[in-house]
Amino acid sequence: MTTIVARYADPIEAQIACGLLQAEGIDVHVGDAHTALANWEWRLAIGGVKLHVRDDQLDQAREVIRRLDAGEFALAPDEAAEPQTAARASPRRRWWVWLAYLALALFAILGVDVLRTH
Repeated sequence: MTTIVARYADPIEAQIACGLLQAEGIDVHVGDAHTALANWEWRLAIGGVKLHVRDDQLDQAREVIRRLDAGEFALAPDEAAEPQTAARASPRRRWWVWLAYLALALFAILGVDVLRTH
């Protein structure tokens, strides 16, 4: 039998916790991750992404999850700094992309036919 040891609204966080549990030698199954990725609006309705572990490893898994939630595995501030590279998209470019999405969404709401398909 298995028991749900943790639930996450974010499938990526669930995968990180899964990897940590596997690194500790715990057999773990990630449930509903594909549903949460494909239908993001259902995440809360389905109870999030669930981590299932065997009953005989439940106490060990709970301890690892407790340590993860307490921040024991967090990087030190100097290790967490991301190196600046030219390959990273500039914040200004990302700002314009979001502005374009916003404009398209407003056009769609207002019924403006941007593509002139008629």
